[in-house]
Amino acid sequence: MTGRGPRLAAASLLIAVTLMTAWALSRPSPSPSGSLAAVVTADRARYVGTLLDPPPARPALRLPDTAGELFDLRARPPGEVTVLFFGYTNCDDICPTTMADLAAARRVLPDRARRHVTVVFITEDPERDTPAVLRPWLDAFDPAIVGLIGGNTSTRQVLDQLHLPASLRYKATEPAPHSHAPGGPDHRHLRRSDYEVEHSGVVYAFGPARRAVLYTGGTTPAQYADDFARLLGH
Repeated sequence: MTGRGPRLAAASLLIAVTLMTAWALSRPSPSPSGSLAAVVTADRARYVGTLLDPPPARPALRLPDTAGELFDLRARPPGEVTVLFFGYTNCDDICPTTMADLAAARRVLPDRARRHVTVVFITEDPERDTPAVLRPWLDAFDPAIVGLIGGNTSTRQVLDQLHLPASLRYKATEPAPHSHAPGGPDHRHLRRSDYEVEHSGVVYAFGPARRAVLYTGGTTPAQYADDFARLLGH
């Protein structure tokens, strides 16, 4: 998601509506007494994000991190909150803003909670986001953020499991035709870097007891921190 102005707002709204519809359709019917539904409703109201019901299993995501080590989402410690965001470093708005907010949320948490919250950034632009590029970019927000190299079949499958749109690469605005010499032929300078990646702006947080919360925008660092603490039971 390049997220410029109205385009970002419209895309975020569409994703939010799509996600809510997808999870609503997958919910089981409430019990006749309504007691289960009442408990679920009360629990969901405690979160700023949307506590998903039914809760999704952690996707089978296994990708290399910036140090070349394999990160396995399903093999994370059972008491951890794992926060996922898909993006790319050349994004000029939603990616740096989201990473800054999540890094600030970790700083707000007390140490006993912070050490159980892992933020994971998955690049959908592996061609440009090499480990040498991605690691310093993430370090500027928080050296503890895990950077994974995605943009492949594995991430496409995970995005589909999470009801998120596939990331799409498209050509950025091309330079106008021009000539370097009077009367010379018009031409354009095209570079490999002249593209952007349309991606989801959704944040997923997977917590203990198979709980999962999603965020579609507008969440403050303090609100993230409160929800992460709730997921941890603090």
